[in-house]
Amino acid sequence: MGEQLEPISVEEMYGGTEEEGDAFEAALDESLHPRGPDMLFDVAAELGIGPGSVVLDVGCRDGRHSVELVRRSGCRVIGVELVRANLDRRDRSAEVEPLPAYVQGRIEDLPLPDASVDLVWARDMLIHVPDLARAFQECRRVLRPDGTMLVFQMFATPWLEPGEAERLWPPLGVVPENTDPDRFEETLRAAGLSIARRDELRSEWRESGEEDGDHRTSRQLLHAARLLRDRDRFLERFGRVAYQVELGNCLWGVYQMIGKLGPRVYVLKPSSA
Repeated sequence: MGEQLEPISVEEMYGGTEEEGDAFEAALDESLHPRGPDMLFDVAAELGIGPGSVVLDVGCRDGRHSVELVRRSGCRVIGVELVRANLDRRDRSAEVEPLPAYVQGRIEDLPLPDASVDLVWARDMLIHVPDLARAFQECRRVLRPDGTMLVFQMFATPWLEPGEAERLWPPLGVVPENTDPDRFEETLRAAGLSIARRDELRSEWRESGEEDGDHRTSRQLLHAARLLRDRDRFLERFGRVAYQVELGNCLWGVYQMIGKLGPRVYVLKPSSA
């Protein structure tokens, strides 16, 4: 990605046989067996999370991942969420034991004692944090010496043009500096964390959704086209904020599929003193 491409002549472009074209298309129709979002729960299980473990779901939103962590492993989950409206949306009928505990708070000032957590679960939220250094320091503080931080994080790739980034980041509350993978890794190391595992997911989750799931990304492509073609009608009906957020969400999915955004999963450990 980002490599310099050599020009291709018209003769080269159209010079292949029909059989070769059919073979290429057939190869593209073969699945690459992408992993889906459930892989994060599998990683947590591989890390030994189970009954007796304490998990901090930071940026827990409506608690759906907190509930699923308990359902799968029987661990104790504490969900911390900045936005009160997200906590108000949580499913209070979830039948899991023990029930997750929820508190409104910030990752930069976690309401937990030192060395009290076995796993910090940070799924798709660090991109919004203004003080990333402080966030990592707080996660390091609450982790037990043998604890782990499991992170899902989105990054910009060289294929994302500056103009695209300028249109995408503001409506979605993204801190642009946090989309730089080099800066991200420098910041976590400075906070006393080390990288035990790094998975480049690229388009995997999105491919999985198209092959076996809800086809969300193809719907987002269609929705983005409609939002752009009939902009004034959507603006008049739903307002500027809703329009910009929805267009940003749609492009977020499409950009992952075509390599402009690249998610990663990190397994982080407290560094040795």
